[in-house]
Order: sequence, then structure tokens, then C-alpha cells
Amino acid sequence: MQIIGFDVSKKELVGARINKRGLVEETYTVENTQEAIGDFLERLECSVTIGCEATGEYHNVLARACIARDIPCKVLNPIVTKQFTRATVRKRKTDLTDAHVIAKCVLQGEGQEVSEASFSVSKRLLRTSAELTRLAVTVNHMRKGFAEHWSEESSVQTTLCELEKHIAGAVKSVRAEGVRSTDHQLSELLSSVPGIGETLAATIVSEIGDVHRFDNVKAVIAYAGLDPRVRQSGTTLRRNTKLTKRGSPYLRRALFIAASIAQRHDAELHAYYLKKRAEGKRYKEATVANARHVLQRVYAVWKRGAPYVVHN
Repeated sequence: MQIIGFDVSKKELVGARINKRGLVEETYTVENTQEAIGDFLERLECSVTIGCEATGEYHNVLARACIARDIPCKVLNPIVTKQFTRATVRKRKTDLTDAHVIAKCVLQGEGQEVSEASFSVSKRLLRTSAELTRLAVTVNHMRKGFAEHWSEESSVQTTLCELEKHIAGAVKSVRAEGVRSTDHQLSELLSSVPGIGETLAATIVSEIGDVHRFDNVKAVIAYAGLDPRVRQSGTTLRRNTKLTKRGSPYLRRALFIAASIAQRHDAELHAYYLKKRAEGKRYKEATVANARHVLQRVYAVWKRGAPYVVHN
């Protein structure tokens, strides 16, 4: 089995094939088109695993081409490759060195293998609605800034107000379509967990994909990037409150919102929140801790296929 790491850009892929020792044996430059990538994959004479970073939409052509040919393709969070690069003595930065780093990360077991579920329509729709929501917040701040400091520019305020309303309408429409595109029975099952409603359930389902690919709850917590960083030096082992943030920010946000709601109404989570606050944790830190508990419940409910039962 050979590993090829690709640094993906809009126009081309720069690749490096490595051996078991992590040494580069061959390099490639491939145009980022369906035809060029297909021709390259067809010419490969040995079994390979492909690796690349998540790059918005640009890596999708490569990933889909690999799926169509049953070639394993692992997508890495850019945070992972950046951490790997920082750990090296020579911090070189070229497309080829990036491809080499990606290949080495795959060799060490990093990355999530893509499947058809990775390209679900609901995920793209719900992510788009989240991005539009952030845009609406930005426009709202602009409008308030004009109202406070440039009140005489009434026409600009009116324009920004109308834009804000249009974006809000687009958010509602796109989000509703994303919810409709998600497995209704599964979303309804996850909605039994306190703090999770229809939209959050759809987001969690689309971001996780298939919970059965995770062997245990720690794996899905790590996938969500909700696990704390661990630092060790000699016999000293220290944890801090910063997260690894290796997974989807959309999944983390959904779980954080669910936890912030649940800890106001669920007795168990409320007690845990108060305990963390009494220990000196800030609101965000205490809520993130509860987000892990919410994900544990989601994992259990999804695995069992039975709704969550509130314990008195």
C-alpha cells in the first residue's frame, strides 16, 4: 500500500508519494478537473491511499473520483497538518512540502475516510444557512454602526436593513430545505435528547454522517474536536481547557447551543454546570463540558436506536 498526499488548490493538485519510512518516492502535478484526476488515478499501478486537506469545495473532485474507483481517500483537518509542520525543525512551506506533510499525517493514521455520505445535500444546505447567519450578524453590526455614528446617512441604514431582511429570509428557506433533506426518523430520535431541536438534530446528523463508524464515545468526541489538549513533559501530565478543534466547527457549534439550552432545563446538566462554575470555570468552559455530555447522550441514543429517557 502506497500513500499519496495532495496539496489541493483551485486549479491543480500537487502530490507526493511516500514509502513506509515517509520518504518521497515520486511527485505529481495534476490539473484539478474530473477528467485529469480520473486519468491520473486510472494510471496508478499499485494500491494507494490518497490524502488531502479539507479545502472548502476544491478537494471534492478528487474525493469523488476516489470513491468512484474504490480508492481510500482521507481528508485531514488543516489544523492537524499545521500542528505537524510546527513540530518540525525546518518550517518550509511550499505546495510540495505541504503534500509531503499530508502524506506523512495519513501514514500516522490521521484523517477521516470519505464516503458518499460525506457529500450529503443536507450538510451543504445547513452549512450554507449557518454561513448566511454569520453574514446577517455582520450586516446587523454595520447597520447599528451607521445608526450610532452616521445617523444622517439614512439611505444607507435603510439599504442595510433591507439586506438584513433578505438574508434572514434566505437563512430560513435554506435551513428548512436542509432539515427536509435529513433522515426524518433519525432527526426525531436525536430530538429526544434535551436541548436538541429539529434544526440542531439535522445539523448533528449531517455532520456526523454515520455514528456506527465510531468504536466508542471518545472517538466521536475527538471527531467533534471537543476533547481537551493534553500536554506531557516527563512524568508531568497536564490538561488545559483549550480544545483540539480537530473536527467540524458546525458540529461543535450545534452541540454548544444544545448544551446551553439543556443545562437550563435538564437537572443533571444544570447541576454539572453549577459544579463547574463553582470550580472557577467560565460560562463557555462549563458549557463546553456539558456539550461533551450532550454528545455522549446523542451517541448512546443513535447507537441503541431508542429515544432518550429523562431520569428523575
